[in-house]
Amino acid sequence: MGTKNLFLVLFLVMAMPVFAQDADMSLIPYRKGDLWGYASPDKNIVITPEYEEANFFYEGFACVKKGGKYGYIKKNGQVAIPFKFITAKPFRTGYIEAAPNVKKTDTLLNAQKTILFAGASLKADGYEICINTRGEKIPKCPAINENTDQDLKKSDIVTTVSNYSTIQKSDLFDKIMGDYKMPGAEGSYYIAIRNNNYGVFNNKFEVIVPFEYKIIEKFKIGIMFYLLTEKDGLKGLLFGNGSPYMAEENTQLICVEAIDGHSYFVFTKEGKTGIRNTKYMNVAQAIYTNITYDDNGGFVLTGNDNSKGFYFLNNNLLEPKYADLKVIKGGEYVMVKSQTVKSTQSGKLIQPGRWGYVNNNYIEFFED
Repeated sequence: MGTKNLFLVLFLVMAMPVFAQDADMSLIPYRKGDLWGYASPDKNIVITPEYEEANFFYEGFACVKKGGKYGYIKKNGQVAIPFKFITAKPFRTGYIEAAPNVKKTDTLLNAQKTILFAGASLKADGYEICINTRGEKIPKCPAINENTDQDLKKSDIVTTVSNYSTIQKSDLFDKIMGDYKMPGAEGSYYIAIRNNNYGVFNNKFEVIVPFEYKIIEKFKIGIMFYLLTEKDGLKGLLFGNGSPYMAEENTQLICVEAIDGHSYFVFTKEGKTGIRNTKYMNVAQAIYTNITYDDNGGFVLTGNDNSKGFYFLNNNLLEPKYADLKVIKGGEYVMVKSQTVKSTQSGKLIQPGRWGYVNNNYIEFFED
């Protein structure tokens, strides 16, 4: 194959759609006691619980465990690949060469062939092979296009150092660190330093934020600029025009742009952490020991006893009561682990913590 055609094929391969591993949410793993099956999103059992483990369906197959080994089932409950694997991963789409030689007239479809495959191990040593949908080993593992897109965006903090030679230096400032414009307002605002303290003035050389801050950083949400300020070890927020939004009383203040397109402020005040949205509302009161945003969507809440809860982006909140919590991509479901139950007299284990799923409408896909 000529060099020109080789570059063309490589370009087309890179331009192929990214095959993201998105779970099929039409069937949710459902636990009854110690056994797992599947239910519809409205909690009607579709596949009777009979498995030791059950994972979400990917590409029409779900990896389940029975008799201590993993196999795969279809959405009708039929076993597609027998239970023979020590470890197993979900199916995904990859591509392989359709023919050993690619002619000049070949298109990408002729040069590449898509295939479903999964990683699995037949031995306890963890050596992984690639299998097809019949459970057979594939001679060579298919290539994949990794999805590098990130659902989470933290609002960009921008600090710009410029010359600003057109602005006459005066006793007002020592150095200008950045500028910005507010929607609907004439002229610019300038973040500057004077005597090692930050402040902000406008194009009329009027000080709108006093030069008394250790740091001022601008960031943008939509068309609006905000200013993150810090003074005496405490952080606050101002609107870009200098008017107050959150007072300088927080030891932590982070702006997060969530996957729903909305921005939230995670703040810690007097040792307690909460969440506020851009509409001045506390969507999670400052009563938690820690709050972190999960890349899959939503906020993990940590209670005083280290128990876990969750704030869903539909504004529903699970108070911390779980021993552990994992977020499913998209943030509409979380996998929760119940607390271990011990005897109050002997301290002996009565029931270990068990996993189950909960959705953003508080439906629990498990029963003990």
